[in-house]
Amino acid sequence: MARKRPDVMKTLADARPRELDPDHLAGSERARHDLIAILAGAPEPPEASRSTRSVGPFTWRWALPVAATAAVAGVLVATLPQGGSDTRDASGPGATGGPATDSPRHTPENGRVALLNVAARVDRAADEGTYWQTATRSAWVGVVDHSGSLFAVVSSEAQRWSFGVRPGTRSLWVSGIDATTRPRTERDKARWRAAGSPEELTLADSGKGGRLGLRMEVGARKRPTVERINSGDRIAALGPQNVTYADLRKLPGDSAKLEKVLADLYEEDGGSEIRGRTEWMWRQAANLINLPVRAEVRAAAYRVIAGLPGIRSLGEVTDPLGRKGVGFALPATDRPDYGTARSELIVDPATGALLSDQEVLTEPNARAAEAGLTAGTVVNYTATVTSEWTDRQMKTPEQPE
Repeated sequence: MARKRPDVMKTLADARPRELDPDHLAGSERARHDLIAILAGAPEPPEASRSTRSVGPFTWRWALPVAATAAVAGVLVATLPQGGSDTRDASGPGATGGPATDSPRHTPENGRVALLNVAARVDRAADEGTYWQTATRSAWVGVVDHSGSLFAVVSSEAQRWSFGVRPGTRSLWVSGIDATTRPRTERDKARWRAAGSPEELTLADSGKGGRLGLRMEVGARKRPTVERINSGDRIAALGPQNVTYADLRKLPGDSAKLEKVLADLYEEDGGSEIRGRTEWMWRQAANLINLPVRAEVRAAAYRVIAGLPGIRSLGEVTDPLGRKGVGFALPATDRPDYGTARSELIVDPATGALLSDQEVLTEPNARAAEAGLTAGTVVNYTATVTSEWTDRQMKTPEQPE
């Protein structure tokens, strides 16, 4: 009887170490480090060397639900605990001391290739449900001028969003969860006290527009605010338009077609008069990633960002909540409140999840420097804690009487 031939491929596979098994490499810690190592040695693409024109005054703008826009335009109310600053915040969005010049944050890498890798890894698990819900933690640094004394404060809060996408459902936004405003560092705390521990603060005039007239009333802790954010069947803002869930689901998963949609919205928005096209496209594409769009559209949004001029990868970085990811950045532009800063995204390369959308100071202006801000300070961030489909409406806190 003829002897059965051994299966050579099976023999080799059985002899392969477990850590080299592709099934165990996908999404693993090793895969993440290998991707970062590969990117670190990749050449900079030609488009990354193009210059991006400096833009004028830029105001941070999140893709707010339709009914939330008016609320943001009003008075920002937050809490400054009478005990002064919490030292835990000193290492948060107002962290002092930026990275060294030879840090991975300042090493040119192939940002386009890195983002295309992220786009290919976007999680395509549950793609639809009754509610698309996200939870975020955000913070920003403000420079306060009180009777000639300059100091910095950190204003932070958690937010929860629930987009109801079925007929008869409601879309809700809960803001101001654990909202606080406090001196950024011990130095700022001392200056605040020397100024008389004021309970009402006014942001410094940057001299170039900035956040003029924005006031923070400091007093007792406020309860979270619950807002109904849908206007009829329109649940979110996309560029200058309020859109329905059906509109979001119709967005193309092809990056070239999605870029055309966004470019048309940019023209409709008069974007050239508000901010540069590159920054506008970056912002809208990043917004789409956390809206109830198809997984293919999230991947396409990453590819649109990858095609923007000047994009580069920052290598492995840590987001404001301490999570490791891969960072991407645009060239720095003018931020009248602070000096110059650059927009950054921090992404989980294993799943394509957006971890943080932030602004990092690259060169402080005179007022920001006097208030202790340095290059590398994260002056504004929104970190996504969770983002998922569910069939249950979120529980909301009771409204104040």
